[in-house]
Amino acid sequence: MQNKRILSLVSAIVFLFFLCLAGSSLAACIDYQNQVNQAVRAHNLDKLEPLFAILKTQDCPTNYLDWLRRSMAQIAAAHADELTQQGQLELANKWLKRAPMLTWSTQVIQGDIAMRHKQWQAAAQYYNQAIDLIANKETTPYPPPKQQIEKVFQLASQAQVLAGNIDKIVSSRGIASGVMLNNIRGFKPTSRLIPIHFATNESQLKKNGKKAAGQLASYIKLYNFKEITLIGHTDSNGSDEYNYVLSQKRADTVSAYLQKAGITAIIKTVAKGESEPLQLENPANNYTQDEIDALNRRVEFVTRPR
Repeated sequence: MQNKRILSLVSAIVFLFFLCLAGSSLAACIDYQNQVNQAVRAHNLDKLEPLFAILKTQDCPTNYLDWLRRSMAQIAAAHADELTQQGQLELANKWLKRAPMLTWSTQVIQGDIAMRHKQWQAAAQYYNQAIDLIANKETTPYPPPKQQIEKVFQLASQAQVLAGNIDKIVSSRGIASGVMLNNIRGFKPTSRLIPIHFATNESQLKKNGKKAAGQLASYIKLYNFKEITLIGHTDSNGSDEYNYVLSQKRADTVSAYLQKAGITAIIKTVAKGESEPLQLENPANNYTQDEIDALNRRVEFVTRPR
């Protein structure tokens, strides 16, 4: 479970931080060092909260207080994660409110809760905030493992598709954040899902699809990709042959729109039909069949930098 990974990360950095603490002139803070150390290792937020209130009044360095805030937030997120997995969303929210700062882990759990409520726009926003926090070395000095970053990326991508827009991750000028970042602390995605919705048996862009394609064009221009590949997919409704043709039409539709928008990069299109359904974690628990079909009616965007 995710909470174990979060708590392991907390424990792993305790020793390093207390080495720094012991080597500084912290007469007031040193008195509380053992209590804080034990509470962090025990993941005991009830003990940490009053200690933190005291330490804020002492002559403690800012980086130490920031570390303690971050540790407390990760502990709160771990408890909230466990409750979310049990379906106790109200209690999970109460734990998240105890976090003294936003961290990537608190925002992932917020995304999980929004996903449980089928609030896809909110879920996408929270997951993408988590990615931005991971990418920022100041807010996340110790990044999670690459495997965990990739999982958050996948959750954000799926929520973004179901939200049906990229307003929060690509500005009108093409500036990227969240899943559209090119480097997330060493994780460099080359394939992304485009939140352009196609109705069943259709290959034409809807109004919101045209808007998303326009934002994608701005993104491609800004980052000056040499080559892009658009991979068309369908859901499992219909015959294999029909879906193959439909997926090609969908990729071609997006390609034509990008070229009309002035994209000069080489654009290749590939049809996959229904042969490569999106790999989802616990699909029966997280998504309805209509949502799974919507995720599979997608165009994938693969980039190649210059």
